[in-house]
Amino acid sequence: MTHFLILLFWFTPAFVANGMPVIVKNIYPFSLWNTPISEKYLGSHKTWRGIVMGVGFAGIIAGVQFYFFPQYFPFFSSFFSAFLGGMFLGFGALMGDIVESFIKRKIGKRPGEALFFWDGVDYIIGSMLCMMFFTPLFVEDVLFLLLLAPLLSLFSNSVAYVLGWKSVWY
Repeated sequence: MTHFLILLFWFTPAFVANGMPVIVKNIYPFSLWNTPISEKYLGSHKTWRGIVMGVGFAGIIAGVQFYFFPQYFPFFSSFFSAFLGGMFLGFGALMGDIVESFIKRKIGKRPGEALFFWDGVDYIIGSMLCMMFFTPLFVEDVLFLLLLAPLLSLFSNSVAYVLGWKSVWY
């Protein structure tokens, strides 16, 4: 695999974590678990369900990736370490999103209202900070991810909008 494809492969758990809250909110029994983390500071769209499911599925994805392709993960030594590492990347992705939501509330944006550019890179910035605990990221890696992440977000959000999972396309 080329370097940038491997980079995308490494960050797949973060991409999954970022999208998982939108997916599980429509699946019973997860749809019942809709408690906001802090409606005052983060808005009603940031829920415990989204955090737990996003982090959990990120761990599962990383574990499965390691199981089938261990040669691409020199920084993990076992399925369990990959699972935990994936959870850490998912946590970073969702914390990036939460920090951005906090900033949006502070500047007067409503939940679900766009904050140009930052809505597409918040999660990747958080996950890159976590990835640096495992392996160094070079300037070209960071630039590649910062350019690609908003495009992936826009695409996946548009698909979620068409499917009726989101009320906005961005």
